[in-house]
Amino acid sequence: MKRFLTVASFALLLVAGCQTTQPAAAPQQQGSAPAPSTKCTGTLGIDVAPLSAAVRKRLDLPKEMKGAVVTQVFPGGPAAAAGIKENDIVEKVGPASIGNDCEFARAGFDRACEPVAVTVKRGGATIEATLTPVNAAPFFEKLCAAGNVQACFRQAWLLWSKDHGDGHAFELFETACKAGSGEACAYEGYQLTLSSERSRESVAVLDRACDEKSASGCAHLAFLYATGKEVAKDDKRAAVLYQRSCDLGDAQGCYNAGLMADDGRGVARDPARAAAAYEEACELGSPTACNNLGFLYENGKGVKKDRAKALALYQRGCDGSACQPSNLGGCVNVGRSYRDGIGVEKNEEKAAEIFREACERKENPDDVHSVENGSRACSLLGALYLAGDGIPKDVTHGLTLSELGCERGDSFGCFNSAAVYASGGGGVKEDAAKAAEYLEKACKGGDGEGCHDLAVAYEKGNGVSKDPRRAKALYQQACELGFTAACKKKTK
Repeated sequence: MKRFLTVASFALLLVAGCQTTQPAAAPQQQGSAPAPSTKCTGTLGIDVAPLSAAVRKRLDLPKEMKGAVVTQVFPGGPAAAAGIKENDIVEKVGPASIGNDCEFARAGFDRACEPVAVTVKRGGATIEATLTPVNAAPFFEKLCAAGNVQACFRQAWLLWSKDHGDGHAFELFETACKAGSGEACAYEGYQLTLSSERSRESVAVLDRACDEKSASGCAHLAFLYATGKEVAKDDKRAAVLYQRSCDLGDAQGCYNAGLMADDGRGVARDPARAAAAYEEACELGSPTACNNLGFLYENGKGVKKDRAKALALYQRGCDGSACQPSNLGGCVNVGRSYRDGIGVEKNEEKAAEIFREACERKENPDDVHSVENGSRACSLLGALYLAGDGIPKDVTHGLTLSELGCERGDSFGCFNSAAVYASGGGGVKEDAAKAAEYLEKACKGGDGEGCHDLAVAYEKGNGVSKDPRRAKALYQQACELGFTAACKKKTK
């Protein structure tokens, strides 16, 4: 019952950049603010960007440095008064260490207007300053009225972060976009994609956002080309745009650039290129990219095989980041690593604990394939109970979990359920018809061995009426799905 492979979450995402509590399809480069304080919605008066590979190269920063680079110091604000400058690296805000721009969004916006210590790096020097946040809404409104385009964007963003349907926020994004704010164009363009009346306008707006060097704008535009929404489907164009988004420092742009190279969509299939993009995405805060990179290290695809590193990456994916929530696929792979001893000593009890938590976790639309991975976790936990590997054998409970996984769409759970009904035992009555029913579900779900065993059932009349032609077709299907034992039988 250990024939299954890694669950690697491969999918295209619309999201781009930081995410805390926003919907998966929302622009996320700027992060989302925490709940506002009751007295003052404060700002430090700076904007930041992620430490992308391009930024590290331009500023000659070491790869291990964490933080967010200051891209704008708003005049008259707390940061300007404290002498903070563009290209400073924010490392700490109050007690919070800043690992990326998403963590800064949490720590640097909607603060109480009370003094806070801020630590930045400038060259080789560490600078500590105490900043007293100012009330953000009037601060940005005044600067916007004076012609500061980025302040206009921030004014709109503050409204949007509290109410995505705020019509005034959309108007402000639209105005700021026309004035030259690429980020405002990205937010405007995304919201236009959701409009039934104006969705076709989104392409031109997102194109402008990308031209204005908005990483999220490039990623959203890439999504339209990758899915054929509002434009003719064009994987080559999508791949170029995702790479540009990645170069501008967007975590999900890098993830999707890696995905395109991994799948050979729009570019030649290139595991090494995929690994490089996943690594950048992982460092920028994409747990899904960490998981996929772990898969490449476990299997030695595009990188030198390193199972200990694979496990560490799976764990980073499972842990999540300030930019995105925990990737359930990473958690499943951590459990599988403990079950099979991949990069760690085997510990089936620990694996069962991890699978159980993943099985019981609620669906998260911001996590790629959370439903599929949660279903697989139920099936994997069921398999441990069925086999009694490191935990007490319990066929009834194992069957219940396997059936749950199957009901939620996991073919492996269907296969396990079929195996239990085929042999019976452990309090479960043998039922060939029910076994065939579950094999049918497993086969339809893409399980090659399930198709093979269903072919055998039709060949012998186990739980179904004998049907040699149906059996032959199923052997063929099993072979095409990679179950090689069926390949010799398909010609008989």
